[in-house]
Amino acid sequence: ICEQCCEGEGSVWCMSCTGAPAWCGPCAVKAHRNLPFHKVQRWNGAYYQPTSLMDLGFLWHIGHGGDPCPGIGQI
Repeated sequence: ICEQCCEGEGSVWCMSCTGAPAWCGPCAVKAHRNLPFHKVQRWNGAYYQPTSLMDLGFLWHIGHGGDPCPGIGQI
């Protein structure tokens, strides 16, 4: 079970973080908002398989403190 939301399956873990928290995909992305180069793995039912934050839905917003550009809807 995900250690952050306690709802999703804790199938993702990060080899770069200290400790061994298990997250669901969305919580792993949230936890790595400012850590885009960390190495994550996802449980595939038999073993932890390398994946990427991008495969989990990570979208890197450069500028605006990591948030999407507030003016994007004004274009």
